[in-house]
Amino acid sequence: MVKKQTKNRWAILLAVPALPAVAQVGNVAGAQAPNILYIMCDDMGYGDLSCYGQQHFQTPNIDRLASQGMRMTSAYAGSPVSAPSRACFMTGQHSGHTYVRGNREHWTGRVEYGQNVDYAVVGQEPYDTAHVILPELMKAAGYTTALFGKWAGGYEGSISTPDKRGIDEFYGYICQFQAHLYFPNFLNRYSRAAGDTAVVREVLEQNILHDMYGDDYNNRREYSADLIHRRALEWLAKQEEGKPFFGIFTYTLPHAELRQPDDSLLQRFRGQLLPEREYRGDKGSRYNPTPEAHAQFAAMITRLDAQVGEIMQLLDERGLADNTVLIFTSDNGPHEEGGADPGYFNHDGKFRGLKRSTHEGGIRIPFIIRWPNHVAAGSECDFPFAFYDLLPTFCDIAGREDLCEPSDGNGEFDGISILPTLTGVGYQHLHDHLYWEFHETDMLAVRRGEWKLVVRSGHPSLYHLGIDPHEDNDLASSRPDIVRLLVSKIHEDHTDNPLFPVTLPDF
Repeated sequence: MVKKQTKNRWAILLAVPALPAVAQVGNVAGAQAPNILYIMCDDMGYGDLSCYGQQHFQTPNIDRLASQGMRMTSAYAGSPVSAPSRACFMTGQHSGHTYVRGNREHWTGRVEYGQNVDYAVVGQEPYDTAHVILPELMKAAGYTTALFGKWAGGYEGSISTPDKRGIDEFYGYICQFQAHLYFPNFLNRYSRAAGDTAVVREVLEQNILHDMYGDDYNNRREYSADLIHRRALEWLAKQEEGKPFFGIFTYTLPHAELRQPDDSLLQRFRGQLLPEREYRGDKGSRYNPTPEAHAQFAAMITRLDAQVGEIMQLLDERGLADNTVLIFTSDNGPHEEGGADPGYFNHDGKFRGLKRSTHEGGIRIPFIIRWPNHVAAGSECDFPFAFYDLLPTFCDIAGREDLCEPSDGNGEFDGISILPTLTGVGYQHLHDHLYWEFHETDMLAVRRGEWKLVVRSGHPSLYHLGIDPHEDNDLASSRPDIVRLLVSKIHEDHTDNPLFPVTLPDF
């Protein structure tokens, strides 16, 4: 297991009972390094799967995945919004340490695609190249690596693009803003096997014959979610037993815009989810209008569920399922953009808040893991962890926990391996607390045991999740001792970043 701990992780203050540092959960010998396939969708809320309580539609394939593995009920994103949440996953750092803490955009220049004008350079703030990221570590562990979907870790031509950060095969969107269009002008590609030397654009020739906004948009046919999934399946079909692979499938469904092909998936819900919701569009955000937002949303998750089913089927057909760790999760809580209606679908389940909020609804996410013969089928676990724990966990699974030890010069990591919790084997180190911050809404949060502190614009509110998971009853005035303790954790964890400033509570 990963033994590295930051100096504050095991800090014990006497204001509340100390949390145990280690929990013993058994012992067995390890096996050959498995494949790891990580599917992370975009803006799916905790309650958007039928195995997590969704009532308006069913997700039979993802439900089957849960029945074959473990359903986590206290899993947390790295941040309540896309780019920084992915940064926490990639770097193994929480949002008080990792460099990318927001959706900072880089859009420059102009280029024409048919009658459409687009940006010549697109993307987000690059990951810090002084800090190693997960694909680079997995390459060092001998894995073949690929990413299909959204990158959001650097703009085109920057110091941090998939070709420069340990990815062998990439297809999708470098820029998450471009991903707002499901029928875009182009997608990005990098293929080491095909001889690419850098990320390039693949123009979608049929799409650019039509306008990217307005009625003519309906005539576009090249649907990015299907194109990305098809490339991912092609890559997966080439993988062979004996050569471990690490696949990151960052699918864009069900993020806005709420648009997809007018096929049987959409037709199944048309006129069924009443009252229907009309959305008139937002050209500046590249959200095209739709008269049937409810049907679109339900069909998009149904489409995603079908894609997960095809991945599971292919792993079975290739004889890879038993030696593949298969994970399904979401990058943050549910959105209300592009016509999405979280109130109707009860996206946030029993939790308060949406995307961009550090309340539970913005950061608690569905998380399912299947690993035959290692993770108990049909099990459920409420162990709290966050995205920054996945880097050391994957290194642990690969048998290379040494790769994220501080002595290797790879920088500081905030995560701990949760492999013992998943398998019931070994000693599980425990976090003293979990931490989040997000500058756009000027919010922070700390969870320690069942206590949760939410800070907005410097003002702290305290909740006890064990009795108040919806965070309705602020206990800050009655438990100032807990507030002081958790505020001290914020001041320990936060490092200043002028690009993403937040207001710390007084201490």
